[in-house]
Amino acid sequence: MPQIGLDCEMVLDNTGYFVKPGSYIMRQPRNRKITVRADGANAYVDIGPGKRLWELTILCLNELKRYDGANVSLTGQQYRDALRASFLASSGTTINFSEPIGSSSIAVHFDAYQERILNLHSQVIAPATGGSPGASYEVSITLVEA
Repeated sequence: MPQIGLDCEMVLDNTGYFVKPGSYIMRQPRNRKITVRADGANAYVDIGPGKRLWELTILCLNELKRYDGANVSLTGQQYRDALRASFLASSGTTINFSEPIGSSSIAVHFDAYQERILNLHSQVIAPATGGSPGASYEVSITLVEA
């Protein structure tokens, strides 16, 4: 089982991941409605905080290091494949998310997925230079609290 602060920064669907620095955003909009009254003033109805929404970029890189300096056991391609599988399999269901700054697991909907290959050339030259085969990715995801 992945452990935040040892071999990952967050856990999603029982897989630990590292987050791109500066990309972690949590938003929690209010459930409110503004309407114009007959006298021209605004009527503001606020029923409190809404569901949390997380937007972050996951590092699916080759040769990532754990916090103790040891190599992680997954390649960038394997991290990407695990995220993609979670996204495709979670239609209509929730998955568990442990955020970097919290300790409890949160049920979320996997709302959006977008991947970027950092260097297409790397998947061609890696075996020739002794590097890990496969591309490295940055995968941007959106999670919505269930």
